[in-house]
Amino acid sequence: MTSLRREVLEIIDKSELPLTADSIHEMLDEKPNLSSVYRGLSFLEDEGLIRSISFECETRFYFSSQREPVHFLHCKKCHKTKPFYECFADSFAKRVAENRDFTITNHVFYFIGICGDCRRKIVSDVEGGRL
Repeated sequence: MTSLRREVLEIIDKSELPLTADSIHEMLDEKPNLSSVYRGLSFLEDEGLIRSISFECETRFYFSSQREPVHFLHCKKCHKTKPFYECFADSFAKRVAENRDFTITNHVFYFIGICGDCRRKIVSDVEGGRL
């Protein structure tokens, strides 16, 4: 475990929100090149220390594997992401696994929609004749 990987892991573990490689790079004390950050993220994910997800976009978001199960709300307008930890999928996963002879080891669940701030802006723009 290199010092860069350790620092990246600490940043991710302390964050309540999933982070992009760019945002992690900005938080690092020393500024290695971005490809070093991506290699570190790949290593940490291969080791099971972090996980990643992509919300209908090319950007990957990284989050701690220590906060399980974690689920997300992702706004498709502003791309803000909020975690939530209530898990309703366990009983459903058990039924799916049994019916399909499959062992589920983990899951990630997310909703994509429009956050309240973006929804209010859209309504305001429509009412103001800007849309």
